[in-house]
Amino acid sequence: MNLHLLRIYAAVVEQKSFSRAAEVLGVSQPAVSKAVRELESQLDVILLERGGRSFRPSEAGQMLYKYARGIFAMERAAVEAVQAYSELERGGLTIGASSTIAAYWLPKYIADFSQRYPGIAVRLLSGNTQRVAQWLLDCDVDVALVEGPVEDERLEVRPWRREALVVIAAKDSHLAGRKQIRAVDLADELWLLREPGSGSRDVVESELSRLGIAPKRTLEAGSNEIIVQMAVANLGIAIVPQVAAADSLALGRITALELEQGALSRELYRLRLPRRPQSQSALAFEAMIG
Repeated sequence: MNLHLLRIYAAVVEQKSFSRAAEVLGVSQPAVSKAVRELESQLDVILLERGGRSFRPSEAGQMLYKYARGIFAMERAAVEAVQAYSELERGGLTIGASSTIAAYWLPKYIADFSQRYPGIAVRLLSGNTQRVAQWLLDCDVDVALVEGPVEDERLEVRPWRREALVVIAAKDSHLAGRKQIRAVDLADELWLLREPGSGSRDVVESELSRLGIAPKRTLEAGSNEIIVQMAVANLGIAIVPQVAAADSLALGRITALELEQGALSRELYRLRLPRRPQSQSALAFEAMIG
């Protein structure tokens, strides 16, 4: 298969337009149209179902596009493998991390790394666990750190560190000041949860199940920081990383509830793509974070 033609076809699908694909690739629109027709001829299959001025990928075209993404992701990985032999005097490092890790654990590491390797341009992307895992699969990030376990046979998942969790409530909550609260007594409370796909959500649901709590009412939010502020406003209670609640706890705006079952914690994870060679900058950063 001609990879040049495949690259043009993938651009047409991504841009949803022959003209926009031509602009992105820096070629003429007739050249793009000719390339797609030639690829269809080589494969003896219709890739784009055309209707007037519009089109959409056929079933075969959709399948080919999925393979194209994988091929070009591995192409980027091959380039990175070659570049890994260069010294850490210039280059880039893209880190993908779940929101709490990005906000509370990584800034100090990134500062130390940038001071040690000033020629390396560091970029930090933050999203929920599922998004970070997909970034790694697409070779869009060099280092991936997440807050929840990932079930994907394509990825290698390694424990990174343990993180303390706390059950929080507003300072004027009816639960404040109580000692050794039984977990089952919290089932009737409104529980504040992260969105589906978040590693924090998976961990909290697992902890609630372990404690025998089946919340009757829940409210979702897109970050632990928002959840902490909701707890401050006495909207409900939540299990959050201690680092995310530390400032509000220190200011007395919320209180940490003491469960008779004891302290809570969770594992943070490092993800790797087994067949992808790591760049020197990624290896250096991973060595720094331990």
